[in-house]
Amino acid sequence: MLNKEMSKINWDNKTAVEIKNLVRGLNPIMGAYSFLEGKKIKFWKVESLTDEELFTQFPDLREFTAKFYELSPGTILFSDPKVGLYIKTIDGNIKVIEIQGENAKRMNVEDFLRGNQLYACSVFE
Repeated sequence: MLNKEMSKINWDNKTAVEIKNLVRGLNPIMGAYSFLEGKKIKFWKVESLTDEELFTQFPDLREFTAKFYELSPGTILFSDPKVGLYIKTIDGNIKVIEIQGENAKRMNVEDFLRGNQLYACSVFE
């Protein structure tokens, strides 16, 4: 039996693949969620990326590797309608594909970011 607490993303204990599988397993029933600045954000579709895949996609990030590895899990790395939404996990990263803001409808992340400001270095709870 699924309950609400099962669908909350625990950034400190889940790997990128575990978060991806949680989101995939709860779609379309209830969606996985987390809080950002007190607002509930639901994740409907994500991809997992290793750090190396992220560095390949964003080569300029390599010069900040020391700071990159100090970031806590749940930290927003990139948040831009053209680039997408990338979040750090304990062992890798996730790229958000579909998201739902509090009291909003489900939408692709590019549309969501055009109307909502999520700032890099903000941390999901």
